[in-house]
Amino acid sequence: MSLLDSPEDAKRKRSPSFSLQEASLMSTDVSFNSTSNLMHQKRRKKWTRLLLRELYDLGYKDTVVALEHEACIKLESPAMKKMQQLMAQHQWDEALKLVTKEAGDEDDESLDMKSPMAAREAALLLLKRKYIDLLLSKQLTLALRTFQEVILPVYEPNETEVMQFAELLLCRDADEMKHKDTMSWQDVELQQKIEELVSPEEIIPEGALRRLMLDGIETNLQAPPPMLNGCITGECMEVLTSCIKLDVWELAFSPDGDILASASSDGSVVLWQLKWCDGATNCRQGSQLAVKPHHVLQNLEGPADCLAWSPDSKFLLSSGSRSGTIQLWDQMSGLCKKRFQHPEGAVTRIRWLPCGDQFLSGSANKTLVLWSASVGSIAYQWSGRRVLDIVVHPHSSKVFVLTSGHEIRVYDITLKTDQLFLQAEHLVSCLSVSPCGKFLLVNFIKQEQIACVDIATGSVTAKYCGLREQRYVLRPCFVGNHSEVVVAGSEDGAVYLWQRDSGKQVGKLDGHASVVNVVVRHPIHSNVIASASDDKTVRLWSLKSLE
Repeated sequence: MSLLDSPEDAKRKRSPSFSLQEASLMSTDVSFNSTSNLMHQKRRKKWTRLLLRELYDLGYKDTVVALEHEACIKLESPAMKKMQQLMAQHQWDEALKLVTKEAGDEDDESLDMKSPMAAREAALLLLKRKYIDLLLSKQLTLALRTFQEVILPVYEPNETEVMQFAELLLCRDADEMKHKDTMSWQDVELQQKIEELVSPEEIIPEGALRRLMLDGIETNLQAPPPMLNGCITGECMEVLTSCIKLDVWELAFSPDGDILASASSDGSVVLWQLKWCDGATNCRQGSQLAVKPHHVLQNLEGPADCLAWSPDSKFLLSSGSRSGTIQLWDQMSGLCKKRFQHPEGAVTRIRWLPCGDQFLSGSANKTLVLWSASVGSIAYQWSGRRVLDIVVHPHSSKVFVLTSGHEIRVYDITLKTDQLFLQAEHLVSCLSVSPCGKFLLVNFIKQEQIACVDIATGSVTAKYCGLREQRYVLRPCFVGNHSEVVVAGSEDGAVYLWQRDSGKQVGKLDGHASVVNVVVRHPIHSNVIASASDDKTVRLWSLKSLE
């Protein structure tokens, strides 16, 4: 037996001397206290910088200087301060050096970017501004040299970006450039965009504290009634049949909750005006609902099965799975204000972004397009992957895209990046995101099963079974103040309800005579849903827990 294996040594290992125990405990305490203090300092610095940014945005510049001095914390890094000075002086070549430093460069004045794609986008923005300045100062030769010798070979812009540079060449003045171009290039816009692309360690982006507060209010401080727990029943408040001639394939409530849009296989889109006669802010069973057709719109080509409301509820986008044309409708007048032509193939899905001026369209012909609604042109385009469904995260720049029957990718609209989110074993038909942005519903069509995925971890939290789904894409949704219930239509004509966390079926609504294609939740009245069916009807339901 070796010395290390001797009984005496074993005893020493199990029973160390008092002084060694004491030293060990002291060492642990010091280590714990050191870690705790470090975490406290990091949190203190983070919140101080958030406060500094908010004070700066509100115009309290003297207060910012005083707080920086007292806390010994700066709102912006030296490199970011230099970048702002260079942009203000239009020294684009020097500014470009700050975002194109190689990894491992020891220069303290290089900017730390969020990602390589962010660095590329920032460089293109700066070069574009240099290009525009040269055009405005009539230095055409230098502008073309910048484009041909730097932009094209080094940054390899895609076809859409090349077209944007070419269109700027034809503009006569700055005003025409504003109308032609959708990329941020004016001083204030450019600075805001660069701030979004750099690491938060360089500078806190504008409005960061406000967004944190609003997210917290929306997520945690919602008015609780009515909670949907236990078994659930539903009262059919209205059956909408007028103006509907064929199967109803899609529904969309306006964000303000005043209009319900329904799209049918004959290409018609009906806008229904909703009004609760008792003026209640929350719909209860017994509340009288008045519904009337507001406008009947006509899709240009084929069936209408894609709808998307602008965040301010003023405009509606519509398209169809057999058309590449997207129409922008004015909700008040019912008139088509603009048309957008998707570059390749028929549109499979359209989604408006929370910013209000941009929306996405996708097609099975491997194109995902970011549009500027006000200008009417393409702001960015991704190629190479089929787009079968799109859902937009409500509180971030992330977009979840079903790119094949088995693959879900997450795109970052700001950074122009994408990465794999979920590789599914079974065929996926569609997606749905919860209003709080925490959960994603993944519909497995042939398995007749819906899975709830935790977006933060990518893990499946529950599965929902019982519906019939073999042939058609049936779109589910979350219901309740805290998205505590999952609802979906079925090929047997029923609407099924499950408890989100447990996966237990808690209700079934009968009334439709054919396939229920889609169920959507009212944005204001958390216990109200609408369902659309191949029986040529739309039903509005009020849900109630059975105590």
